Amino acid sequence: MTGRADCRGSISVFFALLLTTILAVICTSLESARHAALSYLTAQAGESALESVFAGYYKPLWKRYHLLFMADGAGFVPAAEETLSCYEDPGNGAGGTDLYGFRTEAVIPLELVTAPDRDGEAFLQAILEDMKAHGATELAGTLLGQAELVEEAKTVSDYIGSLSEYEKEVSAMEEHYLTMEEQGYRLRKTWEGLDKALRAGNLTEETGRELLNEAKTCAAETLRKTEESYGEILAGTERLGNSLEKEEARLLEQKEHVSRLSYGQMEAEFKNLTEYTREDGSRRLAAESTKEILEACAGELGRTAAWDDGAASEELKEIIEKGSETLKTFEKKHDGAGKKSELLETVKSWKENGILGLVLEDAESVSDRELPEGAGLSRAVKETEGEGRKAGALEKGAEVLYAAGHFGRFGEEKEDTALAYEVEYILHGSKSDRENLKKTAEGLLAVRSGMNFLYLLTDTGKQAEAEAMAAVLVGFTGIYPLVKLMKGILLGAWAFAEAVSDVRILYKGGQVPLIKTGRDWKLSLKGAADAASCEIEAGEEKGMWDYKGYLCILLLMGNVEEQCFRMMDLIEENLRKEDAGFFMENCISYALVEFKLQAEPVFFRLPFSGDTGYRFCKTAAYGYYDLPQAEE
Repeated sequence: MTGRADCRGSISVFFALLLTTILAVICTSLESARHAALSYLTAQAGESALESVFAGYYKPLWKRYHLLFMADGAGFVPAAEETLSCYEDPGNGAGGTDLYGFRTEAVIPLELVTAPDRDGEAFLQAILEDMKAHGATELAGTLLGQAELVEEAKTVSDYIGSLSEYEKEVSAMEEHYLTMEEQGYRLRKTWEGLDKALRAGNLTEETGRELLNEAKTCAAETLRKTEESYGEILAGTERLGNSLEKEEARLLEQKEHVSRLSYGQMEAEFKNLTEYTREDGSRRLAAESTKEILEACAGELGRTAAWDDGAASEELKEIIEKGSETLKTFEKKHDGAGKKSELLETVKSWKENGILGLVLEDAESVSDRELPEGAGLSRAVKETEGEGRKAGALEKGAEVLYAAGHFGRFGEEKEDTALAYEVEYILHGSKSDRENLKKTAEGLLAVRSGMNFLYLLTDTGKQAEAEAMAAVLVGFTGIYPLVKLMKGILLGAWAFAEAVSDVRILYKGGQVPLIKTGRDWKLSLKGAADAASCEIEAGEEKGMWDYKGYLCILLLMGNVEEQCFRMMDLIEENLRKEDAGFFMENCISYALVEFKLQAEPVFFRLPFSGDTGYRFCKTAAYGYYDLPQAEE
C-alpha cells in the first residue's frame, strides 16, 4: 500500500514540475517576444514622434520665403515628449492589460541643426531645394559663366587703374627730365652764340671776354641744376622701384585668373613703368645720357685755357665746335607740356563728391530706413579663422537667384519690410538703405568700368584716339612710356565715364549689354566729361541686362556665407513684425534625438530586466533637407 501511494505521489509531483517548466518556457517566450516587440515599437514611436514634431513647420516662413524650418527651438523637447506620450498607451486603457505599454523617461537632443549652424549650411540647402523645385539651376550656371568674365574685366581695370596712381611720381620725374632738357637747350643756344662769334672773328680776348664769361656762368648753372635734377630722378626711381616690386608680385598672382590677352595688357602697362626703374630702361638711360652730355660740354668749358695771344685758343675752338654739334639734339619742348585733361579732372571730381547724386536723377528721394542697432545674425556671428565652408557652383548660383527673387531692391521694393533695398543689404550689410545703395552703385560702376575697359582694349580706333590725346597732354611725343601710361589712364577714365552713363540707365529702369560693341558705345572721348549731364534713354532690347541682372552679377562676386546670414537678418526682422518671438537661431532643420523609455514585465521578469523593468534607449533622426556629414 505504501509503495503504491508513494508511486502515485511521485507522478503528481513530476507532472507539476513539468507543467511549471512548460509554463516558464511559455511565459519566457511570450515575454521575450513582447520585449522584442517593445523594442521595435519604441523605436517606431520615437521616429513617429520626431516626424510629428517636424510636421509643425513655421508656416509664415514657408508662405513668404518657401523655407521649411521648425521655428520653436526652445520648445522642441516638450513637443517631442508630448507627441511621444500619445504612443505610450496604444490600448487607451480599455479593459485588460496593455501588452505594449511604456513610459517616456527622457528625450535628449544629441544634435540640433538650426538655420545659422555649420556656416548657414541648412539655410543654403533650403534655398537650393527651392531653386531646384522652380527649375532655376540651369540659369544659375549661365550666370556663373558671366560672373567669371566680369571678374576678369574688373581685375584688369582695377590693376591698370592702380598703376595710374604712379602717374604723379612719374610726372614729377619727368619734370626733372624736362629741367635737364631745358638746360641742354639753353646751353645749346649759348654754344651757338660762341660759334657765331668765333666764325665772325669776334671771339677775342678783347671783344669776346664778356660773352665767354656768360657762357661759363651758364655752364656752371647747368652743372648745378643737372646734378640736382639727376639726384631727384634717382630718388624717384628708387621710390617707384620699391612700389613696383609689390605690383609685380600682384601681377603674377593674377596670371592664373585672367586670359592671356588680358594678362598681356596688364604686363605691358607694368613694363611702361619699369622703363623708369630698370637700369636698361629707356628713361633711365635717357637721363644718364643727358647728364653725361651736359657735364661733358659744360665741364670742358670751365677747364679750358680760353685765350692764346689775345685770340681764341685752339682748345676753345675745338670745344665750341664739338659742343655745338653735340647739343643740336636738345630742342625746345612744345608749349603743350603740362596741360590738364578735362575728362581726368571731371572723373576725379566725381569720385570725390559722391556717387548717388551722379547716377540717380533724384538722390534726395532715396530711402532712409535703417535696421535696429545690433540687430541681425550677421552681426552676432563671430569671425572664425579661415574662409569657412566654400559653396559649390550650383549652390552659389541658386543662392543668387533666390536672393534676387525673394527680396526687394531699388525700383521694386516689397511691402512691409525692415529695409526698402533688401538685395542691396544682402550685398553689403550696412544697416542703412542709403549706404547700401551707395555701395551698390559703386559696385555697378566698377563692373561696368571693367567691362567697358575690356572693350576699349579691343577697339584700335579708340585706342589710337586716346594715345593721340595722351601725346597732347604730356606735351611731346618722344617719351613713349609716359604717353603709354597716360593713354592707359585716359582709357580708364573714358571707361568710367561710359560706366556712369550705363549705371544712370540702369537706375532709370533701362538695360545695358554686359559685353559692348561699337554700336552700343555712347560717349566720345571729348564728350565723356559730360556723361553725368547728358540725356539718357532707358530702352529695352533683346540680349540686354537690367538692374536685377547686374545685381545677380554682384551677388555672384560676393561671399555666399555672408550673404546667407544677411538674408536671415532680413527674414528675421520682417517676420518679427508679426511674431516678436521669432528668431532664426531657433529655426531647426535637422535633429538627432535619443529617447529613453521604460516598460514593466507582464508574463515573466527576464533576468536582464532588473527590479525596475525594461529600459530602452533609441535614437532617431529627421531633417527637412539632406545635409552633408559634418566634419569632425
